[in-house]
Amino acid sequence: MNSSTEHLEPVVDQQGSTLLDLAKMLSDSGDNTGIAFADLKAKAANELRRFGEDLGSHLAAHAQVHVPPAYQLRSTAAGQVEVIGDHPDKAAIENYLNQDTRLLKWFKEIEVLYEIQRRFELNQSDTPAEDQVFNLGITSLGSIAFFTSEK
Repeated sequence: MNSSTEHLEPVVDQQGSTLLDLAKMLSDSGDNTGIAFADLKAKAANELRRFGEDLGSHLAAHAQVHVPPAYQLRSTAAGQVEVIGDHPDKAAIENYLNQDTRLLKWFKEIEVLYEIQRRFELNQSDTPAEDQVFNLGITSLGSIAFFTSEK
């Protein structure tokens, strides 16, 4: 988040229904069969943007963490989120995010949305999905989702 978009008070986004919305799209009993891939991508992108704004505002207000420098988040085997690489506020970011169950749950929902999208994309090209790991980056221009190979 930069100075032109910095919030004095943290944003409290009323998230929590991402997977419920996805389930509704998948089980819609209308004339359409299945879910449109474009709808899934749009939902994932919207959730990613909202999460980045919400997390950035909370970290700025409560942990005095500002961007730049950018940071990269990834799930751990223990079900938490870690900052990848060296970042001056690594401990503060991890502590805050792992203590806030709303943000932690939201991160996990975004991870699932992007993993579904990634598997669909890889299946279309007959590329194996093994060793693909979800990462979420928070930059001064916004949040980004990407995958790294962990071979």
